[in-house]
Parts: sequence; structure tokens; C-alpha cells
Amino acid sequence: MPTLFRCCLAACLLLCFFWQPANARDSVTISSPESTEQVNHLTQLANRLYSSHPDSAYALAHQALQLADKLEYELGQANSHQLIGRLLYHQGVYNQSLQNLLQAEKIYLQLQHQDRLGENLNYQGLVYYAIRQPDLSLKHHQEALALYEKQQDQKGIAYSYGSIGRLYEKRQQYALALEYQQRALQLYEQLQDKPGTATILENIGSILEDKEEFEQALQYFSRSVALSKAAGDSLAMIVGLNNIGDIYRKTGRYSHSIETTQHALELATRLSDRYQISSAHKDLSQVYSLLGNYKAAYEHLDIFRRQHNELYNQETTQQIALLQSLFNVEQQNNAIQMLEKQQQLNNLVKIALAAGLLLLVLLGFVVFSRQRLKIRQNKEAMAQQEQMHAAQRKLMEAELENTQLREKQLQHDLQAQVKSLTAHTLHIIGKNQTLDELKTKLNEALQDDQKAQRRKFKSLINQIDYSQVQDREWKDFRGTFEQVHQDFFDKLHLHARDLTSSETRLASLIRLNLPSKEVATILGISQDSLRVARYRLKKKLLLQQEESLSSFILNL
Repeated sequence: MPTLFRCCLAACLLLCFFWQPANARDSVTISSPESTEQVNHLTQLANRLYSSHPDSAYALAHQALQLADKLEYELGQANSHQLIGRLLYHQGVYNQSLQNLLQAEKIYLQLQHQDRLGENLNYQGLVYYAIRQPDLSLKHHQEALALYEKQQDQKGIAYSYGSIGRLYEKRQQYALALEYQQRALQLYEQLQDKPGTATILENIGSILEDKEEFEQALQYFSRSVALSKAAGDSLAMIVGLNNIGDIYRKTGRYSHSIETTQHALELATRLSDRYQISSAHKDLSQVYSLLGNYKAAYEHLDIFRRQHNELYNQETTQQIALLQSLFNVEQQNNAIQMLEKQQQLNNLVKIALAAGLLLLVLLGFVVFSRQRLKIRQNKEAMAQQEQMHAAQRKLMEAELENTQLREKQLQHDLQAQVKSLTAHTLHIIGKNQTLDELKTKLNEALQDDQKAQRRKFKSLINQIDYSQVQDREWKDFRGTFEQVHQDFFDKLHLHARDLTSSETRLASLIRLNLPSKEVATILGISQDSLRVARYRLKKKLLLQQEESLSSFILNL
């Protein structure tokens, strides 16, 4: 498997190598040993081709990443991810650019590589601005600034100041933009960094130009061009000259504008920089148009359009080549993964076959060696099962006998409770009949003339009536009733929760299936009052007129 992986990797590297243009291929030399130095060498080569051949640079950066992954070289992995993120950002592939930058950030954090982490955060700020998330862009530039300040990295602080200043300029917050650019300018001048100073001077000039403070802007652009010339940075010098030409045009100094822009055009032509050539022709077209020289304006505009179209085609070709490289790399990764999975599957099949053969041999040996033991164990098991079955039969017979005894005992207890409940009911009936007779005699005694005797008798009658209504023996009766008719009251209250104690007694007496006369006697009410009480109970139970109250209660 390692040999197959190395072969596939070598094929991918060779393919990437032959895809490079001839002038790029001549400059790329890849040493064969796999080491961290090889990873660093690949990233250096990718940086050289960064601007001129981004597709070849991407192939080399991805090659470096693969080797770093194989060697578990974390710093190489982070540097490769960051380089790929930068490449994709400049080619407009922002989503994958951000993914690589975030992956690099994660590794830099683990390695505590603060300077590269700050650089990575600034790159993320550029990507977030490109995808129209300026707040996130500002946040990342500020995080980078805080990191550089903690390390006292003056150059990193200056770069972050410049980035934040450009962001405020794009937001048209010119006061803040100038403040941060001035801070950056002060630091670059202290560091005697000519390219950095020239860049910040150009940024300040751009802000002043936006504010239409053209004379001050001209001074800063002129200083920027002078420093770029001293530093030998021809490209920055061309950009500065074009800016100065714009200032002359906007202030009506057309001859100076033409002269300066023509100088920029000559330098751009010498460097074969199509973008700056196109920009210079556009500026010249605008100046000649203002002068009324429409023929010259048209000629420069026509050259601008042709240069612009060629530049657009070139950028499109580069983007297509880069996207093709992305696609090819993805295809190669998928092919490698499929080959690795296939090899793993083949190995698993071989292991499974060997294990299956070994298992068959072992099984045959086990079957042959333990056959007689199994027969003996089966006989012993059968004997034990017979014993267990016999014991189970005896146990079941004993349980059956105990169950029958319990049933008889339960029936006996139930009969006793029913007898007790009946006796208790009859006792109540007899008691109430006695009380009725007593009340009748006392009513007869009331016919006497003695007032005192009438008051005492009347009080006694009231006590007897109260005794009949309250029925002090109801608690004992209810306890016995619930033993015989379990859950009756719970079921009753499921149908009507607002029953009074009198209605509950009436329901329990109906459940005993007593005649209406005896029910009235027990409750101490008349037959008419009993009918009214039954009607109220039926209504609370939500029974229809044709439904029988007795049948309903007996079925609960």
C-alpha cells in the first residue's frame, strides 16, 4: 500500500510539473528526498510563480501540502494552507480561500506561531471584505493588530494600521482612515521601510483625493513616487505616476497630466504590465477628451478597450487554469483515496479468507475431539431435565393446591363480609324503625299540656331527627361496603365528582339492590323524597331519561 501511494503521488507531481509553462518549468527543480526542507522548497517555488503563473503555483503549493501531511510537518501544513488561501483569494475563489486560511489559523494557534497568525488574520480580513462582510473584515484586522502589539512587532503593527485605514476609506470614514494611515506612516518611517512608506503615502494621497484636497494629495503621491523610485519598485512608481496624472487632470493641468501619464505608460510598456498600460490609456483618453481632441481620445480609448479585453481574457484563462488545477487535484485525491480503500478491501478479503480457513480447521478439530463429550453431556442433561420436570410437576401441584385453598378462603371471607354487610344493613333498618316508633310515641306525648314537658320532648325529637339524618354508623357501613364492592366509589366519582354524602349513601344502597321502602327507611326520608333524591343523582350522573339509575349503578 505505501508503494502504491508513493507511485500515485509521484505521478501527480510529474503531471503538475509538465503542466507548467516552459519558462516556469525551467525554474522549478524538485529534489527527490521527502523532508521538511523539500516542503519549504516547494512553497518557495510557489511564491516565485505566485503572480505570473498562479495555476503552477497552486500545483506546487498543493504538492507541498500533501508532503507536509505525509511527514506530519505542521508548520509546513499551515504555510501551505495559507499560500493556497492567498492564491485563491487573488483568483476570486473566496470560499475555498477562506477555508484554507482558517485551517492555517488553527495550526498556527496550536504551534503558537504568533507572527504568521497575525499575517493570516490580515489575509482573512481581505477575504471577508471581498465577500462583502466589512464588519468581519475590520474585526480580523483589529485582531491582527492586537496580536502584533502584544509582540511589539512594529512592521506588523504598521501593516495592520494601513489595512484598517483602507477599510475606513472604503467606508468613507475619512477622519479615521487618515488617523490610521498616519500611524502606519510614522512607524514605517521609523523602520526606514521605503516600500511600506511609499504604499502608505499613496494611501493617504488617495484619501485626500477622495476628499478633493488635490494639492495635498499631489504632495503625498509625489513623495510616494520618489520613494518607489529610490527602492527600485517600478510597479509602485507606475501606480503613483498614474495617480499624479489623475490629480493634474482633475485640477485642469492637462499638459502635465499627459506628460505624467505618458511617462507611466512608457514604464508600464517596458514591464509589459497590461493592467497599468490599460489604465494609462484610459487616463490619456479622458484628458484628450477634455481638451477636445476626440480623435486622440478615441485612439487611446480603443487601445484601452483592447488591452482591457486582453487582460480580461488573460485573467479568465488564469482562473480557468486554476480551477482546472483544483478539479484535477480533487480528482487525484479521490483516485488515491479509492485506490487506498480498494487496497484495504483486498487486504481485508485476504485476512477474511485466511481467518475462514483457520476457523474451519479449528471447528473440525473441535467437532472431532468433543463429539463423545457432547454425547455424554447430552445424556447427563436429559437426566437433569427429567429430574427438573419431576420437581416442576410437584411444585405446580403444590401451587395449584395452595391456589385452591386461597380461593376457598377468599370465598369464605367474601361470604362473611356479605353476611356482615347484610346484618349491618338490617341493623340500620331496625334502628331506624325503632326510632320512627319512638318519634311517633313522643309526638303523642306532646299532646300533654305541660309546657316544660313539651319543650323537653320536642328537643328529644330534634335529636332523633338529627341522628337519622347524620347516620353515625355510616362510616362503619362504608368500610364494610368497600371491602365487598371494591373501587365502587372511585368509579362513581369518575362520572360525577360533585356528589354529596347523601347521594353517595343512596348510590351504595342502590348497589345493594335494596327495595325502595328499605332505602327510604335507612335514609330516614319519605318515598317522595327518595324519588326526588334518585332524580337528582341520575341528573348528576348525566343519564338520559330512558336510562335506568339502578342498572347503571349495579353495572359499575
